[in-house]
Amino acid sequence: MTWAEFCIRQHAYRRMDKSEWYKVREIAYAAIVGSHLDPKKLPKNQEAFMSLDGGKKDVTDIMKQTIKQAQERFKKEQAKSGK
Repeated sequence: MTWAEFCIRQHAYRRMDKSEWYKVREIAYAAIVGSHLDPKKLPKNQEAFMSLDGGKKDVTDIMKQTIKQAQERFKKEQAKSGK
């Protein structure tokens, strides 16, 4: 199997697996909504209940500054040690 074939099969597997998770999410959401729980504490929709797309969180400016400072500190330490 070539690398291209592997990538195609991997993409297909992930797509099929994701469709299975959509089904599982549908059943789990129906089970939690159908039970006798407090409706104020329930998630408003299925996406809030279980996100399958793995939404990326935005990196704030403070996070960027912290990362940049840590990188600079690391570079200084590396320069001191002579690596």
